[in-house]
Amino acid sequence: MRLIQIEEYNHKTMELAKPIYDVKGRVLLGAGHRIHPKYLEKLQSLKIRYLVIEDAVSTGITLDEMVDMPTWIDAIRSVHSAYKAVKDKKLLPFRDIQNTVKKLITEVRSRRVIMLAPSTSAADDVQEQAHCVNVTLIALQMGKFLQYNELQLKDLAFGCLVHDIGKAITDDYEEHPIKGFNLIRNVREVNLACAHIAYQHHECFRGQGFPRRISGNEILEFAQVCAIANEYEHLISKEGISPYTAIEMLMTKSDKVYSHRIVDALFKSVPSYLPGMKVELNTGNEAIVTKIETHLHRPYVRFLESGEEFSLEDNPTVIITRELSPF
Repeated sequence: MRLIQIEEYNHKTMELAKPIYDVKGRVLLGAGHRIHPKYLEKLQSLKIRYLVIEDAVSTGITLDEMVDMPTWIDAIRSVHSAYKAVKDKKLLPFRDIQNTVKKLITEVRSRRVIMLAPSTSAADDVQEQAHCVNVTLIALQMGKFLQYNELQLKDLAFGCLVHDIGKAITDDYEEHPIKGFNLIRNVREVNLACAHIAYQHHECFRGQGFPRRISGNEILEFAQVCAIANEYEHLISKEGISPYTAIEMLMTKSDKVYSHRIVDALFKSVPSYLPGMKVELNTGNEAIVTKIETHLHRPYVRFLESGEEFSLEDNPTVIITRELSPF
């Protein structure tokens, strides 16, 4: 199976490998179906942007790394409810967010790496909240590598889920970290570190960020984790940049925007090439990534023409020269 953009779907050669859900978590179409062209148009009108399909090219690829979609959708709804409560001048529903945090930690712990659905695959009115959920999943993957304990992971996840909550209060972009900080810190049951994640996620390691232009060790490490996860998610979802290129771009910001420790954690937590992604090799062959095992950046690939499968880790002279598809 592999993840494709809905425009790539071919009803003659592909069938659904995973159900299609709407924004409320309802199943629109179950796995194993072929999508009639007229129903495909209906799905497009509902702003369904991505499908997980099975075809001859992707036979045997499992996508075990992919986030559980009902869990992902429930998390988005939780964050959306928090935004609505804040806009309506109600209390932040911290218990609901805490429950979501537990589910996302379980999701990340159950997989060696996590494969995200792009935040742009969510309905337009919840894409901002989908972004927050994806940032949290990336941050938790990094936190796992950094060997954070359970309490640290919970604080990191809570802060990441609401890192942009200030946008529910103000339209001033440079003011939203302050508004978010003041909101979260006044919730007695929430650790102050969570508020500082919202406060500091636009600060830079060399002091050129906002709102306080703090630098170095003045910046909470949790906030740096959130910040790099925030930029990475923006690059892959909003800009449509491949994971490999996004990681390369962020590595150039080491000890400038982010500490070396944080950039290293991203590099050692997030894979460059995801299962189902078509690539070209320096041998001239086109291939598809089939699985990630011991090395995040040297996965198993299968030649599209011959079907031969092998590990790039075990074949150091073979390298991926370019991505043929974003997934």
